[in-house]
Amino acid sequence: MFSLLFALILGSTPVAAQEKLLDKIVAVVNGRVFSLSELTRVEATLPARREISPFLYAKQTYKQPEILNMMVNTFIIRDKLGAQGYVIGDDAVESRIRMTEEKLGLNRDSLLEFLRMKGITYEEYFEVIREAMEYNLFSTRIIGPLVSVTEQELKNEFYKRYSDNKALSFTYNLVDFSVPEDQAGKDTALFVQALKDYQITGRLGFGFSDLEASPLDGMKEDGLAPAIAKALGQTPEGSFTPAVVIGGRLHSFFVKNKDLVESQAFLQNKARLEDELFSQKSSSLMSNWFDREYANYYIKKTL
Repeated sequence: MFSLLFALILGSTPVAAQEKLLDKIVAVVNGRVFSLSELTRVEATLPARREISPFLYAKQTYKQPEILNMMVNTFIIRDKLGAQGYVIGDDAVESRIRMTEEKLGLNRDSLLEFLRMKGITYEEYFEVIREAMEYNLFSTRIIGPLVSVTEQELKNEFYKRYSDNKALSFTYNLVDFSVPEDQAGKDTALFVQALKDYQITGRLGFGFSDLEASPLDGMKEDGLAPAIAKALGQTPEGSFTPAVVIGGRLHSFFVKNKDLVESQAFLQNKARLEDELFSQKSSSLMSNWFDREYANYYIKKTL
């Protein structure tokens, strides 16, 4: 009975749809069916796709589950954009292709020959361009507003990359904690540890009754003693410096703020650093975004 029913269904189904039914289904997202032949075709044309859209196909190799995830994500991106009124229609894609042809000095025949040599059809190329346009729109309209790169993050990143540069300079907001040198003993690390404990418990260890604390705001690095500048240079914000002996007293500085002075080198690299940090944050946030969005879809994978 089932065989007869299946035969009747096939008999009344167009040829293309019959092929879809007989093809292995690797995923279903809401009403969208993804077949094994679709997946293997993407897999076979990965080199061409990477050349057409390197930011979509950034890796050199992909496993089939990764390709399937990309296909599912593309569907979700298109669906979310459509819900917000953004639709990349055929005319927009054709316009982008013509712009590319003009930029590269190609006509349509030479483009088709290029695609033939790369083993990808014009229809597939057309859809890759559409997906790239959708991804860019998704990144700017949906993910972009969720990402921010602060000035301090840029300065921290610049310092991390160029910390060996002698031209780097900082201003500090500090609290100077000090005791007479003879109260600290030979192990100066005990003094720093006592300050850390004091910060947490409010109780100062035995032997440091003559502790003095002085706020020092707006201290410029070029005006500091070399020993202090060295200690501050290796200490991040929110931490105590190693102990330094100055004028018979043992000092440790709590670094409230460590602000990189905007040098010419920083200003020259600022835009590039901002783009890189924005891209890193977007990538991380995008992964989390998809994880949350999957809960809003019926997704069944059989691969």
